[in-house]
Amino acid sequence: MENNKRRLPKIKTRPLTATEKTLLALLAIVLVVWAGNKFIVMKQQEKIQSLQVDRMEYETKIAEMNSVLRRENDIKAEWEQLNVEKDEILSYYFPTLDQAQIIYLLNDMLPEEQVEIADYGFSRPDIENISDMDVANMGISVPFSGNYDGIREMIRAIELSPRRMMIDSLSLDRVDDSALNGNMNVKVYSVEGLAEADPNVIPIEVTDNPNIDTLFGSFPGFVSDTPTGGTNEEPGDPDGEITIPEPTGDILHSFEIRNYEFIPSHPLVIGSAVPSTIAQHGRYGMRLEYRILGLDQENRAYVDISSQNIELRFPPSEMYIYVYSFNYLPGNIGIKAIDQNGNDASMTISTGVPWIGWGKVSVPLPGDTSRYPLKITHLYYEVGKAQDDFGVLIFDKLEAFYSEHYGESVGDEYVPLQEFIFYEVQPGDTVSGISRKVYGTEKYASEILKNNEMKTGQILPVGKILALVKR
Repeated sequence: MENNKRRLPKIKTRPLTATEKTLLALLAIVLVVWAGNKFIVMKQQEKIQSLQVDRMEYETKIAEMNSVLRRENDIKAEWEQLNVEKDEILSYYFPTLDQAQIIYLLNDMLPEEQVEIADYGFSRPDIENISDMDVANMGISVPFSGNYDGIREMIRAIELSPRRMMIDSLSLDRVDDSALNGNMNVKVYSVEGLAEADPNVIPIEVTDNPNIDTLFGSFPGFVSDTPTGGTNEEPGDPDGEITIPEPTGDILHSFEIRNYEFIPSHPLVIGSAVPSTIAQHGRYGMRLEYRILGLDQENRAYVDISSQNIELRFPPSEMYIYVYSFNYLPGNIGIKAIDQNGNDASMTISTGVPWIGWGKVSVPLPGDTSRYPLKITHLYYEVGKAQDDFGVLIFDKLEAFYSEHYGESVGDEYVPLQEFIFYEVQPGDTVSGISRKVYGTEKYASEILKNNEMKTGQILPVGKILALVKR
């Protein structure tokens, strides 16, 4: 069987020559260099070029940001100017198509002695497109009678009205040589639905009544039968008491402005500062919402009020600010000021917040007159290191008392109200859902809206802090 086996041919080989070995080595080196260049060097170059492009983009952005930061003061000034211009434009229109306010303004404008207005007739509100905006308007029919000069003054008053009014049509009938009858159709325009505006058309000034026992005490020249500020001693009454009226100070800031700047002391302090209709004086206060993680030595939520130029030229006898609290709070309230030498004059005005409702808080100012004038720049709420806190405070009526205010001491007054808890809005929350989550029922939804100055249908921003009545 061995003879039947097929024999394979032998492959003849020869040893490589020195030249062939050299060429093979060179070929291997070329392959290694080519692979390294293609898969390593070129890839690194592409990545370096990409990083260089990113670097140029970031440098451009940094330059733009630095340019914006250098223009910070100019931007603030432009922002304030835009707000002034916005308020000026809004003042030309009615805030709402409120018939009562329109009648009030017309009665205030029209010459009553020369023109008699029979009645006002109002049409249904309508929408008119002006400069690609849908502006609400309403027609008013004004039947009148009077002399020529009075009617001319009436038309002139409409023309010069502080609110946007337009005479749509005018008809006149002669009664005699000195009297005319007619009808005027006036169209009024409103920013309702376009912008928020002060709902009052004409502010009504009221006078404090120092004589609480009579309705006539606010009238000039009124003399009470029972004198105030002296001895209330009737004949034969040896127990007369002296009544001293509470002094009225100078209001340094009434918090009626609409724009505030919230400044955190570090990135883990977040919040906002916005106008509030919960006010102790005037129409608005300032609502400070805050969430503070106390990781640093200074954990403060600042509100910048330096643009209001609140300056004290010399030390007042006393100074107070009203603060509304929804709950007892562990943090401190303070005021930051700068003296005439540029030195910090920060001071804590309340250690903790041990009241609910409005509190009249005393501000202890430096008594050294060499540090004045003193400029108040910030309000703040702070917590200590390793403390966390979130909540809401409302500030109003910063008031100073000097010697001409009788130097009377006005002690802190705290008004006990309902106790509140705070709730931070989570994704997907609704007002009715929060009411159900906190109270087990949706019936407190309207209360939540009212206490937090919100309207039905308003979107709840995630992170907003709500004050809820504790039950």
